[in-house]
Amino acid sequence: MKLSDKKGVQEIVTTLATLGLKEVVLCPGSRNVPFVISFNQHPAFHCTSIRDERSAAFFALGKAIELQEPVAVVCTSGSAAINFGPAISEAYYQRIPLVVITADRPREWTDQGDGQTIRQDHLFANFIRKDYELHGEISHPDESWNNVRAVCEGWHIATKIDRGPVHFNVPLREPLYQTEEVDGYAPATFKTVVTERKVEEDTLAEFAKYFSQCKKVMILAGQHKDHNSLQKVLDRFATFSNTIVLIESTTNVHNRYFIENIDRVITTLPEEDLPAFAPDLLITTAGAVVSKRVKAFLRKQIVAQHWNVDSFDAMTDTYQSLTHAVFADPVIFLEQLAPHIVTPSSDYIERWQQRARRIEELHHAFATEMPYSDFYAFNEIYTHLPAGIHLHIANSSPIRYAQLLNNEKVASTWSNRGTSGIDGCTSTAVGAASASPDKQFLLITGDVAFQYDINGLWNNEQVSNLRIIVINNGGGGIFRIIAGKGAEDELAPFLETARKNDVSHLAASFNWNYLAARDEKSLKEALGLFFTEKGVRTILEIFTPSEKNAEVLADYWKFLKEKF
Repeated sequence: MKLSDKKGVQEIVTTLATLGLKEVVLCPGSRNVPFVISFNQHPAFHCTSIRDERSAAFFALGKAIELQEPVAVVCTSGSAAINFGPAISEAYYQRIPLVVITADRPREWTDQGDGQTIRQDHLFANFIRKDYELHGEISHPDESWNNVRAVCEGWHIATKIDRGPVHFNVPLREPLYQTEEVDGYAPATFKTVVTERKVEEDTLAEFAKYFSQCKKVMILAGQHKDHNSLQKVLDRFATFSNTIVLIESTTNVHNRYFIENIDRVITTLPEEDLPAFAPDLLITTAGAVVSKRVKAFLRKQIVAQHWNVDSFDAMTDTYQSLTHAVFADPVIFLEQLAPHIVTPSSDYIERWQQRARRIEELHHAFATEMPYSDFYAFNEIYTHLPAGIHLHIANSSPIRYAQLLNNEKVASTWSNRGTSGIDGCTSTAVGAASASPDKQFLLITGDVAFQYDINGLWNNEQVSNLRIIVINNGGGGIFRIIAGKGAEDELAPFLETARKNDVSHLAASFNWNYLAARDEKSLKEALGLFFTEKGVRTILEIFTPSEKNAEVLADYWKFLKEKF
């Protein structure tokens, strides 16, 4: 096979092939040509070309999420590399194994007025698991040894030791386009052996004893990706009368005894009832939680013990009550704990369930009468969802509305809740759909988020298993929901930043079909077409009244409180 004639590039690429890397996202450029040639010519890799570096990194993120394996993203030198930053920060806080490779100019040219030359060493220091400067050119055997060793170390950190993104910066000299035949080269890689963390028997007995004595235990499970094992163990805990399990759409588990719509239940609680619903023991599983209301609720309560269970981030103290940081896989810990539990007589789960059932009735009563709005549109979307669809939901208002609705028909839900930004939602969804062409995906996004990441559609991946719904509420609708008094003059021009034109021209320019809905009747008709045309890439734009949306949501909360 023909690879770059640069020995350092050969070592890096062949080492990654030996370690098991399969997917590589390549951005155009000149300084990274040795990598472009070598990855593209090597039979171990499937390469995708993405023009925009910011979009490329989120595309790679989507693939890594869907495949549950590392994906590499490669770019040229200079500001191109900085554009990887948003996706790397998301990967950092979601612990997604991105392998970031940035080509660089020779180190002596930094700060010397040479083109496309910036300070790339430690470029992502604040949100990378580890970074390395590798040798593109080899002048001594020690440099070859270091290349292979560092790539192995970075790979094992990214995938096992401290999961998340790693960065390899590689200075390269011209000429850049020469190749040579390379066959039979096998770098001497090393493996890592990671033992399964389990709680020692004495400590486990103490945990079980405390759990069994508590009348009120709450398990709050955050974001997880398609976790069948988590489902099974949480099902077991849902049979304990002293235990309530709180989940969200992004937890991707379902059980009629779980509280899935957390905000609906908590928001209606009168102040005097809060202590009765607050836990004595809180067990959290670390993954990101969308609900600001449950965070505020738990921070205000006196929680006797809080066990945060996570393989890496157990010391995170989101609820300001941490007493035990348990460094273990949540599934393994709960599986260990469950057989030792002897539950006391308690009405805790029934207390939550009774309230949830009544709230469910009131929710449906409001939904049948509510006027056309964002909330109305989301309710109709979820009513029409085909079973087994895989959802990607943009941040800000879309992911919040999703927490109010029934997710049982959904196969999986993903949202970029690591940093909760809107910047790469489309690119992430396109990457995920590209990785699993046998699945059907739907992205629900807002007009600002969609246009912010429009380059997510600017690639040659002709995905036919993704549909997109754009909720056009005239700008950043979330600001009308959360904005306090004092910013009325700034709301429209500086926060909402509305655009007057629709996205039909964008759909046409990227060869996507386009549908629009502006009221109840056209929405029902459009959704019927939207979900029945198989194999057609379609964008459905739903226009809602910006002034009314926040009012309808406020009326919803008021209705639940008054009618309970």
